[in-house]
Amino acid sequence: MAVVTEHLVQLIAKQVDDKGLVVWYDPEKAYDAAVAELTLPNTTVAHYEGSFLQLRKEIDHLLNDGQPPRLVVYVPVEREKTYSALIELDCAGIVMQPRQQPPACNTRLSVLARNALKPILGEDQVGEIERQVESGKLSLADLNSLAEQGIDISTGVLKLIFDSANPQEVALAFLHSDQHDEEVGKKDAQKELRHLLQISFDIELPAADALSNWRLQLSRHVLLTDLLTVLNKQVPVSLSSVPVANSNGGIDACIRLARTWRNDREVRDSYVTVANKVEQELGLDQLEFPVEPLTENETFPCIERALLIHVESELLKSATSDLLELAEYRLSRFWADVVPAIQARWALISSSAEVLVEADRVGKALKNAPTTVPALVRAYADDDEPWCLLDTHHRHMESRKYNFEFAASNDHHGLEKLITKAEQRYTEVGSELAKHFITQFSKAKHPIKGLLRQRDIFEKQVKPLLGEGKVAYVWVDALRFEMARGLCRLLSDDFKLEVQPAIGTMPTITEIGMAALLPKAHESAKVVSVGGGKLALEIDGKVIKNRKDRVAFLKEHAGVKVFDTKLDDLLPKPAKKVRDGIQNADLILITSQEIDELGEADNMSQARLQIDGVLSHLRRGVRILADQGIKTIVLVADHGHLFADEIGEDMKIEAPGGKAEDLHRRVWVGSGGTSEPSYLRTSLTSLGIESEFDIATPWTFAVFKSKGGGRAYFHGGLSPQELIVPMVVLHSTAKPSVQTTGIQWTLTPGTAKLTTRFFSVQIAGSQSESSLFGFEPPKIRIELRASKKCVSLPVSASYGFEDATGEVNLKISEEDNKRIEPNTVTVMLSEEISQKTVGVYLLDATTGVELAAPLTVDVAISM
Repeated sequence: MAVVTEHLVQLIAKQVDDKGLVVWYDPEKAYDAAVAELTLPNTTVAHYEGSFLQLRKEIDHLLNDGQPPRLVVYVPVEREKTYSALIELDCAGIVMQPRQQPPACNTRLSVLARNALKPILGEDQVGEIERQVESGKLSLADLNSLAEQGIDISTGVLKLIFDSANPQEVALAFLHSDQHDEEVGKKDAQKELRHLLQISFDIELPAADALSNWRLQLSRHVLLTDLLTVLNKQVPVSLSSVPVANSNGGIDACIRLARTWRNDREVRDSYVTVANKVEQELGLDQLEFPVEPLTENETFPCIERALLIHVESELLKSATSDLLELAEYRLSRFWADVVPAIQARWALISSSAEVLVEADRVGKALKNAPTTVPALVRAYADDDEPWCLLDTHHRHMESRKYNFEFAASNDHHGLEKLITKAEQRYTEVGSELAKHFITQFSKAKHPIKGLLRQRDIFEKQVKPLLGEGKVAYVWVDALRFEMARGLCRLLSDDFKLEVQPAIGTMPTITEIGMAALLPKAHESAKVVSVGGGKLALEIDGKVIKNRKDRVAFLKEHAGVKVFDTKLDDLLPKPAKKVRDGIQNADLILITSQEIDELGEADNMSQARLQIDGVLSHLRRGVRILADQGIKTIVLVADHGHLFADEIGEDMKIEAPGGKAEDLHRRVWVGSGGTSEPSYLRTSLTSLGIESEFDIATPWTFAVFKSKGGGRAYFHGGLSPQELIVPMVVLHSTAKPSVQTTGIQWTLTPGTAKLTTRFFSVQIAGSQSESSLFGFEPPKIRIELRASKKCVSLPVSASYGFEDATGEVNLKISEEDNKRIEPNTVTVMLSEEISQKTVGVYLLDATTGVELAAPLTVDVAISM
């Protein structure tokens, strides 16, 4: 039984034992609830409920004995107002009521509280209890609760209201909403609340003010203390007189409260609202703040904007690793987490910085670049930090650029200048690399010793594996080496793999490169014209023009049973016909033309948005092949490509003319015509390719003038990006799929409605208590779907974002190994939608399985 109630029961029991009959008057009804549960040994408890006649009828049979009965009569009415209706009982027994003498019969709640709680809380606190009971703030239940917790009664009433006496928790609840205001008023706890806030946060609150005004003052006080403390002596003049906490304890309390308010997902929405309001009221977005002290600060959105502009401006001056690290750091901080557009902007800044930093590194290395082709290939493709990383960073930047929604105003002027600079540096350094590489390549003796030729891949890599079991031979049109390298990183958990560069077959166009992957290409491969401005590769006397010819030749000369299909036929899962074909064949040919088709379509925005998605499809396709029992997979490409910004007139040069058998933006093949210093012209034979034709290709990233063709996507030339192709051998390690059924997922939308093209959702999860499996979060993907169709593209995440595929790596929390560290993922609508709602889907990136029930979000965006 609770302490105070127990003390009351003991008092009543003592009087029953001494007198037998107790008449207990309770005019304030302070004990009404306690009486309902009152039980004493061999004692009757009678309760007056509005009728003295009924009461007398219930107890008369107990009054006929010569001795007083063991009886308690509870009367929740003032004694004088009973008009002596119970006078016989009063005289026969003993009366208990407030202020009754002797003290043992005094049931005044404040007195009862003092006597019951003094041994527990001490004299000072008991005195405060009496005061609060007398003022009607504390009931018997409240007193029992305080006694159980043994807390300081000066904050006890606040504990009853806010379920905490901790100043941080009380202040946070008070700032978050007005839901406790009514109870504060009922318990007349304004004084206690004001005292707690003033002492804890070093703030002066006018005693007569409304709670709503206190809330505004406290929120402004806490946020400004959080900001101005960081600025120290660099506070703007207009804010120098703004009251903030001055004591060390108050400053610390304000900073901790602001941080908790931001980071608690249950209340952070109110923080955003208040921060925006205070910023607007004080005109903070119009002030100039010193940026250096604010790199860790997250108080106001204007600080985030100032940092964005600062980093963009500084990167324009000089790209440094420190600025890159700052951009990556802010990408996972508060405002990037709650405002998708901010997260996307930091991600784009980070990608631009990576391009600039990498361009400087490669540009510096080129000043002392190797002069042999094998050494150049190693530097570009094989080193720990290969030069091809510049292409990777540029690809990611361009993808993010086309994912980004630039403002119509000048808000993103600095960002646009930064991207332009990064694009120019990429073209400048890339052109320098291309010129050096092409120069050395044209001087080399072919075939070049120590380098794998594309024409040798089937004979040296595929054929030896055919005797060991099923082999999948995956041809990916236009898969650049750096893209294959990134794909391998994604596959490394499931496969033992080896990636190495190979020298492509010139000219680096599909008709030549794909045919060079066939059997017998190592013995006989001749570039021939088939008319109509088209080339083909003649192998063993057979002219190979297209996919049909390539498949037929492979089936005729592979020496084993061949089954061919396309990557699309594997996804999302292969049909029975495909599965049977795989099981009945020894060599499974998988072809993918998506990258080249997207680039050649000359829709730059769609190509930028979707090319990286092909890598995700490839990863899933390779995994499906492994699931079909294929232990070895050889993944190759016909050629690479250049995909920079739209080519300007200054980068267009005249082609040689003469008799052109084929003319692409990056290559001319033919005879006759002219030769100019702006391009290499030589015979294909001198480059190790049997042919009667010459080849011409620009030294740099320049292009030939020609009708049609792409504006930014090119191939055919001899730059490392076009000529160096990947050869990847994967051996399945048959690792079991990650167990995801034991994870309880939580998806929290950043906003209740889809109001802009950007949308964020926080993913969190925990291992269920009943799970028997090891806890390893899967790689995930977020999709928005309208009418079952995916209408979004991934943009960024707080951590673990894979630029190559848009997938997200989750991690276990360092504080709780049964919980996934929350991660906010931002996606962007990729097309206009007419539906009123979209679904938010959490998918296993490897299997495509839905991990949690989808969320439904209303669409409130003006398309």
